Amino acid sequence: MSDIDPLIKREMQWMAVSVNDNRDLAPIIIAKVRRQRVRRALFTLLTIVVTSAGSIAIYEALQSTPTRVIGGVTGNNSATQPEIRGISSDYPVTWEQSVGDVSAISSAGGLGDTLGGLTAVGLKISWERCGKEQCPTAWILSVENNTADLVSTAPSLGIFNDHTPLISDSRPTTVLPGGKALLVFTFPEFKESLAVARGATWQWNWYLSQLR
Repeated sequence: MSDIDPLIKREMQWMAVSVNDNRDLAPIIIAKVRRQRVRRALFTLLTIVVTSAGSIAIYEALQSTPTRVIGGVTGNNSATQPEIRGISSDYPVTWEQSVGDVSAISSAGGLGDTLGGLTAVGLKISWERCGKEQCPTAWILSVENNTADLVSTAPSLGIFNDHTPLISDSRPTTVLPGGKALLVFTFPEFKESLAVARGATWQWNWYLSQLR
């Protein structure tokens, strides 16, 4: 019996010590062993399915953390993006009431103002030298959707030098209820072509443009 399947050998040994009818036991043993193997295979398959489902559930839970919107594009790097609250600037800036752009569909806003369902909560300004003066070449506006609705709009940023509008840009974006967005505005024109007078003043505002 050395070449017989171990399971079959074991079943035959167990049945040999029990009371059985005078009949061939081989088909009974083979059928029983087959059922045991089917149950094992099903148990193994069920274990794999449960493990896979658990792994997927954990992955989805990790991916469900709120994401930030940067330039209107949803990203998963919210954990690496610093929170912006208030104004962060190496040089002073003031708020300008004039919108300065004919494409505006809202009034001008500053920090704490809500336009189209988005509330501005922070502004970070990066300065670089343009000629002999420093110019605000990059602006990051932090907004929040404190409503219960999905907000789709196009915030724009107005830059004013000595109360004269220089340029505005727009960032179409969609923000989930309770979500946040970092809107990045860059102005390479300052370094390329604009000459800024010494002692110039800087103002800013934000407003809404038409979605395109």
